[in-house]
Amino acid sequence: MPAVTADTQTLSRLPKPEAAAKERPVKTVTAAPGGLEGEGFPVRRAFAGVSLAELDPFVHMDQMGEVQYAPGEPKGTPWHPHRGFETVTYMIDGTFAHQDSNGGGGLIENGATQWMTAGAGILHIETPPEELVVSGGLFHGVQLWVNLPARDKMIPPPTRRWSQGT
Repeated sequence: MPAVTADTQTLSRLPKPEAAAKERPVKTVTAAPGGLEGEGFPVRRAFAGVSLAELDPFVHMDQMGEVQYAPGEPKGTPWHPHRGFETVTYMIDGTFAHQDSNGGGGLIENGATQWMTAGAGILHIETPPEELVVSGGLFHGVQLWVNLPARDKMIPPPTRRWSQGT
């Protein structure tokens, strides 16, 4: 069952903009090309081709999946480094296990969010949990990379931190 459902026929009302608010036009519309990440899970990279100067404080955003895995098919990433930014991972449907070189880790499950600060550098791995590999199942999430300010790029990554919320 999906973690998130939406009534696509009814939109909630937004408040009227303040009188001093400026209208901002859409600058560009970009396509999110698809590809494979890590050991071969499908991603769509939303900010592909957009200059970092226009994105800052964001670096990029990946939509992971949506894919319905058969038993034995789920994929993850091998150990890999990050430095100078933070990742915010939100699992829409499915489960992903995270572990890092500072002792952090846990399951990111349906509707949960995990925030990782890389700072001066961290290694981490994201894998499907054994139950998902054995049974197969739905996998769908989003990961946003947020640039750290220059003064914070070399801060030590926090140790044994793990945030998950719904």
